[in-house]
This record gives sequence, structure tokens and C-alpha cells, in this order.
Amino acid sequence: MMSTFALFVVAIFSQIQDVSGAKDGIIGYGIPLYQDSCCLACHDSLSSLYLGCTTFPEHHDMPGMDMDMEMTATTSEECRTSNMPWLQTMAYCIQQACSAHGYSVEKQAKCFSIHAVAGVSEPIFHHSLPDTTPTVELSKDATWLNVTSRVNPDLYYATHGTLDEFARSEYIHTRYSVILYFIVIGVCLAWGIKVQLARVFPGFYRRLRNSTVGLSLQQHIALPAFFGSRRLEPLPANLGYVPGRALSIAISIYVVLNVIFSSISFGSFQPNIYFPSQQFELCEYVGNRTGTLSLVNLSIAILFSGRNNLLIAITGWSQTTFLTLHRWAARVATLQAIVHSIAYTVAYVDPGYDGATSYPAKAAEPFYWWGIIGTIALSLATAFAILPLRITLYELFLTVHIILIILALIACWYHLVPHFGFKYGYQVWLYICFAFWSADRLARLARIVYYNCLGDAKAVVEAIPGCNILQVTVFPRVTRGIGPGQHTFLYFPGLGRLWESHPFSIAAWETHQAPLRFPSSPLSVSKDNDLYSSAKELGTVSPVTGSNYQVKSTNTPPQELVPSESQKYNGVSFRLLIRAHSGMTATLQRHLSSPSTSSRVEISVYTEGYYAGHHATFQPLFTADTVLCLVGGLGITHALSFVQDYISGMSLEGEATGKPRGMMKRAKRFILAWSAREIAFIDHVRKSFLANAQGVKCLFWCTGSSEGGTQKSDSTKDETREIESYAPTTDAVVTVGRMHIASVIRSSLESGHQTTVLVCGPGQMADEARKQVVNCVKDGFSIDLVEEAFAW
Repeated sequence: MMSTFALFVVAIFSQIQDVSGAKDGIIGYGIPLYQDSCCLACHDSLSSLYLGCTTFPEHHDMPGMDMDMEMTATTSEECRTSNMPWLQTMAYCIQQACSAHGYSVEKQAKCFSIHAVAGVSEPIFHHSLPDTTPTVELSKDATWLNVTSRVNPDLYYATHGTLDEFARSEYIHTRYSVILYFIVIGVCLAWGIKVQLARVFPGFYRRLRNSTVGLSLQQHIALPAFFGSRRLEPLPANLGYVPGRALSIAISIYVVLNVIFSSISFGSFQPNIYFPSQQFELCEYVGNRTGTLSLVNLSIAILFSGRNNLLIAITGWSQTTFLTLHRWAARVATLQAIVHSIAYTVAYVDPGYDGATSYPAKAAEPFYWWGIIGTIALSLATAFAILPLRITLYELFLTVHIILIILALIACWYHLVPHFGFKYGYQVWLYICFAFWSADRLARLARIVYYNCLGDAKAVVEAIPGCNILQVTVFPRVTRGIGPGQHTFLYFPGLGRLWESHPFSIAAWETHQAPLRFPSSPLSVSKDNDLYSSAKELGTVSPVTGSNYQVKSTNTPPQELVPSESQKYNGVSFRLLIRAHSGMTATLQRHLSSPSTSSRVEISVYTEGYYAGHHATFQPLFTADTVLCLVGGLGITHALSFVQDYISGMSLEGEATGKPRGMMKRAKRFILAWSAREIAFIDHVRKSFLANAQGVKCLFWCTGSSEGGTQKSDSTKDETREIESYAPTTDAVVTVGRMHIASVIRSSLESGHQTTVLVCGPGQMADEARKQVVNCVKDGFSIDLVEEAFAW
């Protein structure tokens, strides 16, 4: 875990170093803007004037050439350094203006060298000062500088005020952007430190959780849904999900901060040499502020969307949580891009500029229409990310989404760099976007290379009779880093669409040190305590099917088929269960049902390695006396990995001690309560995974059609009685009907003991479990909730 912290600190430090560099920095951090504004105002007040050495195009005396002459006349730096009126006028202006700002003579001389003679050593400031005060004052509309003169005071005032206000505005844009960025990252790091302290001082963490303040925070902030009890169950008409109360508060603060930073600290200076009206000036400042903040939030959104986001390991928040934050950061970035575009549109149709007639000419400039493309692409990416589309056409959504974001980033580049160059540092935020996106993709590629025997990556796929579930045994090159609560992304090159990958939960695994057959021999737990360091998304909660839970998960092939395959691949494997839906899983099922293949087939599969399972995610399991797994449908795969960890720890430590090692160090009881539709599926898991799961109390419910071995439960009282009589064997009774969640949770509680409820099921089930846990906290029980579900 500490290595994860180190990697993240190095990454952040490298970004700060880039930002602080003179060439690759941003305004205020590596790039100064309008230094020595009193000197620069003198220069800008005089730089447009013709000197005696100014060169003009040939034939400038011809009629009709006056305008062309003005546009093409050139005054070189060599001309200025040899022109006495220019040198003396600049020196006198700097002396008078900068003395009023407290500049020393040495600083005035340095300023003169930079702005009057372009850094050359001669002539110097003292030699250029006029002997007497100039008697000629330039008019505001002067075009020639033929004699040493005083700068027009009104022009100097307007120029100096314009430069100061514009610089102040740009510094504030950068300051608010950096503050926002480090507030977001800082909150994540602070939470990570809190998690690490809880790990180092578990006793203190437990007492704090059970204190009056701790229980109050759990009851009112940490555990409840934002309103009512709906959280993982989508809103009507699939309008979306409502984040939990704590997450909703965090998102609200984030949005409010962006609104504040986009709305405050704007000033105005008139008369202004850049902006002909106050409206134009304010539109410029609002446009620049929202444009910069949009790039910042876009980089945050890209960071939060990655599978290899280090903040998942640091905070312990699930990928579902970060995807929620990703969507809100993207929405804020999109709204700010829209405001940015509106502000500049208003500016260029402002009568103080040239009116609406100037807008078509401005919109025809490449930097402007690239900006329009970027705003449209970002808006479409956000609009097309609505929940119904993500659910029904996920692969299409993902492809279109990536294309639109890439187009938006390209458009931002051509909107900024050709127009501004690198002098303002706006491109640094794009560098960060590119870095986050490319780092995640490179990490995926590196994982594939590390975990697979390239060219010989195989898996055994079988259909479980009586249900539409496939069991897959994958044979990676190594299982280093594997542990409970994890998932992997699989690629099936033999099915086409090599670029597609899908997440599946890992139900069980085998290493070299332990036999694969789970029922007869508990699997060994990893020796690396950091195995569980990765925050995870388990499958797919599908709002379309309501209580029909759809999770991409994991299982094991028939026992008689495993040993030979395991030996062939050096005893290294992990097992998955997959429910066939649409897309790739349906293609895989059709491949198995093809007349040319049997119900068992070897197929080429590449794994991306093991994600999630971090200590930070499952912190409550370390202090639990009782662990209750509430499971629905294919959520059983998530629970099975904890069953393996629990019984492996018990076996390694010795049953006599009663103190399991591994993640559940304190747990004396482990209860598995599982509800599924198919009795065939339940029987398969009981025989293949739970036959010898000693020390685990197993409770089963079948919500679909059932055959022998089931018992009908007509009341909560009957269910409770059965719960007490269940044994963790294949002879355990299967109750027909739905699990009564409140009764199951209440039956697991003991006064003075810590209970952790690990729930993985359909949205409605998970929300009911959350509601009952909150009620138990209200009643004074010490209970934690760990929720595992992937919300599209």
C-alpha cells in the first residue's frame, strides 16, 4: 500500500515540476505575466509609433498605399537601439513611471535593458536619460516619434491599467484552478491517510467507530441513501442513480466550489486598450476563467475514469464511486466549456466591439472553430452518456464516448496552441489530460504482457446445465497479487473484437502451493498483505431487469476436469462464473452450443490481471467479529472469494485456535446468505465450492422454479428458525422464496460484537440491506456495511 502512495506522490510531484518549469509552466507558476508593468506600459504606449529608421514597403508614395503602408511598416530592434528619440523617451518614461511604483535605479536600468533595447548591453539606461525634461507631449493619436517626448498620460494610464487588470485576472484564473485541483486530490490523499491510520491503529479505529460521534456520523451521513432508501436501484425511467448521502454531499461541495470559482473576483478597467467596452472585457475574463477550469475538470474526469487510478487503492473507494465522480466532473467541465463559448460569442457581438457583423469573420478563424468543435464534442460525449444508452448499448456508447473525448482533446489543442503558442501555459492542463489517459492505457498493456503467456493464453469454458451460466477457468502466467474481492478484465481474441474487454469477478484461485479442488482442500491465501489493495467493481447492476440481477462473475469447472488442466499450466489458475446476456457473453454461449463444439471448450483468453481487493476498501472486515455476506444471483462470486480467504486462514492458523489469519483476522463467525433464481446454479455452487467450507454457515433461497431439496418458507418466523438450523454442508435446506433481509441481518447481530455486512446483489436488495443496517445502527448495534456492486 505504501508503494502505491509513493507512486502517486511521484506522479503528483512530476506534474508540479512540469508546472513550475519556465517553459512548461502556467501563469503564476513558472510563467510570469507582464512583469514590470510600469516599464511595459511605457513600451506599449510607444511601440506603435514610427521612428526615423522605420522601413516602409516600396512605392509607398503611390495613391491608395497609405493603409498598406501602415500595415507593413517595420521597426526593428536594431532601429530602436540606435534611435535617440526612442531611447530617451523610453528612459524618461521609465524613470518617471517606475519611480512612482518604488523601483530602484538598478531595477529601472534592468527594466530599460529588457523593454527598450531588447536585452543588449548598449546603450544603457543612464546614458539614455535626457539632460532636461522633454517639452513635447505626444498626443493620444500620434503616429510618429521624431523628437524626445513625454508619453501621453491618458494613453499611459489606459495601458498600465489594462495590463495590471489583465494580469491580475489571469493569475486568479490559475490560482483558482490549482486550488480546485489540489482540493480534489488533497481530499483523496487525506482520506487515504485516514485509512492507513485506521490500519495501523485498529483498536482506536474500532473505538472511534463505536463512539457516540462515530455512530451518529454513520447513522446520518455515511450509511443512508441521499433521500429515502434508493441508491443502487435506478430512478424511474432509468434517469440515473442517486449517490449516497456522503457522496452526494461531497459532489455538492465540488459543484458549489466550481460555481464560486467561476463567478468571483472579476474586475474591470476602463478605458481599456484591449477591450473597447466593459461588457467585452468581462466576457473575456469569464471566458478565460471557465475555459481554464473546464480543462482542469476534464483532467480530473479522465483521472477518475481509469481502471488503474491510484486513488482507488489510496482511498479504498470503489471504481463505481470514482465513475460517479468522473461523470460529475465531466458534467461540470462541459458546462464550463459551454459558458466559455457563450461568453466569447457575446463578446464578439457586443456593440462595443464591431457588432454582430464581426462574428462571422472571427468564427472563420481556425482557433475559433476548433473551439466550437471541442465544445460540441464534449457536450455530445456528456449527453450520450445517459444511463439507458450505457445499459442497452454499452459497447457502442463506450466506442463513441472515447472517440468524442479524443476529438475534444484534439480540438482543445488546436484551439489553444496555434493561437497562443506556449507562452501562457494553457497547454499544461492538456498535458495532464494526455498523461492520465495514456498512463492508464499503457498500464493495461503492461498488465496483459505480465499476466499472460503471450501466444498461449488459454481458458476452459463450460456451460452449467440447467441455467445460462458459464464457468471459466483461466490459466494466467502468474497469480501474484490475487486475493478476495477482486475482478479481472478478459479479452477473447478468438471471438473477434480484440479491443473489447469485460470485467468479471474472481470466485476462486489456485497457486502452486495448493491444490485447485476447493471443496476438499481450502486454498492457500496469499502471503502478501497488499494483495487486497485495489478498489473494485464487481459486475453489472442492470436497471432494465429490475430484480433480475446481472453481474459478470466467476466460478469453477467440474472437479474432474481441473487437475489435468492445472498441471498443464503449472498449477496456476483462477475461476469465474459468467451469466450470458448479450454481446460478448452471448457470443461465447453460442460458441459452446454450436453443433461443432461440445459443452466444454478450450479458448484463447487474455487477462488484464487482478484489480481491487484493497485493504482500504475492506477495512471494516479487519475489525469484525461476525461477517455476514448478503448475496443475490451472480454476486455469489464476490462472496466465494471471501469464503476461500476465511477457510484458508482458519486452516493455516489451525482450527484449535479459532483465530483465522488473512483479511478477517478477528472474525469468529462467517455467514453466507445467498438468494438465486436457479436451483441448478445453487446446487452447483454448493457442491463445487461449499461442500467442505468448515466454519461457514450457509443459507440459501431459490426465487425461481425449484425441485427437491427445497423448503417453502411462509413467514419471517419460519425463515428465522431455518436460519438457526442451517449447516454449512451440501445438505443445507434451500428455502423457496425471497430472502427476508431484515431477519437475516438481525439474526447475525450480537450485543458488544462488531458485525460487518458484505452485500453484493441487485440494486433493490442492496438498498434494502443499507436501510436495515441504518436501522440497526439506530438501535445501538455495532455494524458496518461494505457494498459491492457496479452501477453503469
